[in-house]
Amino acid sequence: MNETVTKRFLLYFRLMMVVWILIANAFFHAIGFEYSWLIFLSNIMLFTMEGDIKDRFISVELGGLVGMVLTVLAMLAIGALTPVLGGMLGLLLPLGVVLFILIILHPYAPKVLNNVGFAYLTAACIDSAAFAANLPLFFGVYIVGSLVFNGGCVLLLKPARYLAARSIKNDVKADA
Repeated sequence: MNETVTKRFLLYFRLMMVVWILIANAFFHAIGFEYSWLIFLSNIMLFTMEGDIKDRFISVELGGLVGMVLTVLAMLAIGALTPVLGGMLGLLLPLGVVLFILIILHPYAPKVLNNVGFAYLTAACIDSAAFAANLPLFFGVYIVGSLVFNGGCVLLLKPARYLAARSIKNDVKADA
């Protein structure tokens, strides 16, 4: 795409994104849903990561899922180790293992061990009691919601490209 088409594409895509986000928020508001952060965090990550959109989509979906699974494992380990080792060591050992997996092993499996997993680990621990009490809900919302919402975003790329190219073509015809 040349620079003019790229600028027009970005304008159309961003406008489509605004509408898509508003539709999703209206839906979540209408049903009184309070865990939409599970979906929107993945969307932010999708558009801040580098690389091909299909690779980013896979990395975001898998990375977030791995981050949530590691959160559950860390919470189970913390619960089991804290009575034996005390509060500080019972927290730091499982957390250290999870961070080691996400950060140190990242180069060996970047599609699944990435900053998305770290973000979901962090966000899920903000209210670990709600996360622990609603595991099926959190996982279901993440898996279905982020696939649908991010998939919708990826699908918007094609019409935005088409509209950009068509509008530039129409501009050229009008100038001729």
